[in-house]
Amino acid sequence: MWKHRLRVDFHLGIVVMFGAITVLGIAPFGIYRHLTGEWLIALIDLVIVASIVGAVLYAWRTGRTAGVASFLAATYSLGCVAVAHLAGLPGLLWVYPVLVANFLLVRRWPALLISAAAAAAVMASDAALATPVEKILFMVTAIVVSLFSFVFASRAELQRSQLEAIALRDPLTGAGNRRGLELELHAAIVTSQRQATPLGMLIFDIDHFKAINDDFGHEAGDDVLVQLATVVRGSTRANDRFFRLGGEEFTLLLPGASGAALWAIAEKLRSAVETDVQCRGRTVTISIGAASHQGGESAAEWLARADAAMYRAKRGGRNRTMTADDGDGPS
Repeated sequence: MWKHRLRVDFHLGIVVMFGAITVLGIAPFGIYRHLTGEWLIALIDLVIVASIVGAVLYAWRTGRTAGVASFLAATYSLGCVAVAHLAGLPGLLWVYPVLVANFLLVRRWPALLISAAAAAAVMASDAALATPVEKILFMVTAIVVSLFSFVFASRAELQRSQLEAIALRDPLTGAGNRRGLELELHAAIVTSQRQATPLGMLIFDIDHFKAINDDFGHEAGDDVLVQLATVVRGSTRANDRFFRLGGEEFTLLLPGASGAALWAIAEKLRSAVETDVQCRGRTVTISIGAASHQGGESAAEWLARADAAMYRAKRGGRNRTMTADDGDGPS
């Protein structure tokens, strides 16, 4: 489970990786400095490790990685400045990996600001840089490292956004795909539990979609899918999340919706599809399964309940909404 989560959530994987590097890379130096009597630096190392580990655990529990990544970059930068002022040259050597790490953790412009502030603070240290020439040389090398990192981060950010768009979005309808849903589900569940707000899901399927493909061809079927996606976006709220699970099956993730509200959204969508989506004069309908998330329920269990409700709607005659708990009415 945890391996799968790290594999599908890129940003969480980066945060966890830096947490592990911190423990393995800084903790031994803290122990060594404690044994050699460098109490203050050892304490700083301990605070850095404890802060980073705490932040990583918070990111793991909540899924909120952006703020944690910024905290990590700021903590590393403050730590290297403090160690450079206290330990002199040995502390100065930590600055360069920290400059690179900043651009891996946060977006390039905030990283550039954090790195510039850290380099300027280190340059003010007479313990690490005793002469004006040393200070100038350090600043030049810090600028070069930061600029190389900035260029690399710019390219990596562009490529990652392009790859994520390909990997997480259905190219035909523009909806998120199944992998995108996996990423959203955990974060949505955690947010719902933390804020004590309801969370709803609709799974819906186009009725007799195989007949549309058989009678009019796959191009007509694709047109129906595109029409459906347009209607869904026009019938839902801005913070709702729309995904294509595969074929003619879709899901909507609905923060704040449960019970009667979830039923109302489903019926509004079902009616809009029946009115606005057609194929060569033939009316297109959908069958919907609705389910509110229940406390302690896993994402897979929740999906299964909504999916089962949708199949009950199919068996019940199609073009209708069924709820996971109470059949064909609002729960």
